Amino acid sequence: MMTDIQVRLASVEDIPTLKVHEAHPNARFAEQHFERQQAGDYYLAVAFDEETLVGTCVLDCSADNPLAPELKSLWVYPEHRRKGAARALTHYMEQQSAKLGFVEVFLRINPNDPDAIPTYISFDYRPTGDHFETAYEWVDAEGTRYSRFQDDAVYRKSLLAR
Repeated sequence: MMTDIQVRLASVEDIPTLKVHEAHPNARFAEQHFERQQAGDYYLAVAFDEETLVGTCVLDCSADNPLAPELKSLWVYPEHRRKGAARALTHYMEQQSAKLGFVEVFLRINPNDPDAIPTYISFDYRPTGDHFETAYEWVDAEGTRYSRFQDDAVYRKSLLAR
């Protein structure tokens, strides 16, 4: 069932709601993303179904990112999946990229993720044949921070083709 998902850039007022969805209160992922947004060239979008936060996404346009603009951290909360939030977030970030003058958007996908690949292909992203090492970080229930590295496949979407 598709619903009317509204997407916008995150504001400081969204931080408490975003923190509720983090694995641990000390993770600070939402705050870190928002701080980077405030510094520029980095955008955190939030998606709502009416008043309910249903997901988030990041667009990293920073000069030190070789894949800029890169769609990152697309996450729709499990209870809100299959209602159009991922598509709405992705489309919003593509529009932001175009407004900034970019003609394509990149993203990285774990080649072993059975859900991500068909999702992004349905959004018209195509594999480039390149791979990029990605560091993933998470915080457990005790607040211990972990990271792991993996080679992700690089996908791109042209913003010129319609």
